[in-house]
Amino acid sequence: MIASTPKTRTYAADDSVFPNAQIGYAPMIDTAEAGDATLRYLELTWREAEPEEGVYAWEAISEKYGFASLREQGIHLVLRFVCDVPGQETHLDIPDWLYAQTKDGSWYDTDYGKGYSPNYANVVFRAAHHRVLYALAEFLGTDGFVSYVELGSLGHWGEWHIKSEDGLVPMPDETIRDEYAADYLAAFPTAKLLMRRPFRFAEEQNLGLYNDMTGEEKDTDEWLGWIAEGGWYGSDPNALTPMPDFWQNAPVGGEFTSSIPMKTMLRSQLSQTVELVQQSHMSFLGPKVAEETYRGGYNAVLKNLGYRLRVTQLTLTPGPGGTTVTLAMRNDGNAPFYWNWSTNLYLEDAAGNTLRTLPLALSLPELLPGQEQTVSVTLEGVRLSLSGKNGGQRLTLGIVDPMTGRDAVRFAMKTKIRNGRAVLI
Repeated sequence: MIASTPKTRTYAADDSVFPNAQIGYAPMIDTAEAGDATLRYLELTWREAEPEEGVYAWEAISEKYGFASLREQGIHLVLRFVCDVPGQETHLDIPDWLYAQTKDGSWYDTDYGKGYSPNYANVVFRAAHHRVLYALAEFLGTDGFVSYVELGSLGHWGEWHIKSEDGLVPMPDETIRDEYAADYLAAFPTAKLLMRRPFRFAEEQNLGLYNDMTGEEKDTDEWLGWIAEGGWYGSDPNALTPMPDFWQNAPVGGEFTSSIPMKTMLRSQLSQTVELVQQSHMSFLGPKVAEETYRGGYNAVLKNLGYRLRVTQLTLTPGPGGTTVTLAMRNDGNAPFYWNWSTNLYLEDAAGNTLRTLPLALSLPELLPGQEQTVSVTLEGVRLSLSGKNGGQRLTLGIVDPMTGRDAVRFAMKTKIRNGRAVLI
């Protein structure tokens, strides 16, 4: 009876700030100042993707942005495919060949900038978009390299709004918008999709949302208001649908606004900035990210992005056939971990070689902020104690990124880390 008495160890929370898998800052993919961020943001114009009809520049794009290196490092993408990015000079963001086949959009010079806004209702345009989107998805693969896809394509910056009050061809109606959204849903089945506003399609298909005015109180409050109550979009009073709890199943992204100086957001208004991020349950920010010059604000925002998983308690129960290990896992963050990545318990030797791998029946996407899950597994034929006298063997915990096959999630608990795994014993 004494031999079978359970022994328990508790673990203190680690309140330090660190980047983590699938969350945090997502700087532009070609920046030289990405630091240790685990995400990169790729804004890809149609013009770059398909310079000639049916001829895709995938090899050049892959080499230009170093996709092979990013995959090897375990870095994932936030993708937005765009057709109209306002700039300082008159230009096209769709290919010349497509412009020649359509030509029914609007050249503009507004306070947004200069550019060309296509007619997204054009049948030729829609068919060509369908083809390029599926080709893009096939090129990027299904290995999880693309973690998030922000539904772009429509509107200025792909944000699903057009400055039609300045005489530009307006956004298409809901039926056509849904066609674009449905193509994204079918083309990217392994990625998490996000829309700029809570359209009915987003609510029905359990999509995420993104806010490109993060840090701006008025605009963010308006965005949160759409999520809570729905509202107008264009001439439709009911186009936006309430989806207040969507973040429990789908992610929130976005980027910092350009309307407020970074110094203001990260210093004098830091508490407000952090509160807006918390209220939004955000998991990532990019490509406009916090500037490291304001290190205190940079860290304060980073700490509040996404999940913070940790083991609160471990119990060892010896038995006739081995040792039963019971873990209590808690989420101290502001959002779930949205992927069903494998959570494993490992028995290792003194050199760190894996002797056994035991998958744990944890459902990470269901582990909401402030909640715990408890799981047990038995190490057959193994005797373990909390004293550390285990013949040089140790027990570790990890969550595996399927893209790399490596343990990639850092736990927010005070314990040693070896090879991406948390040392429990």
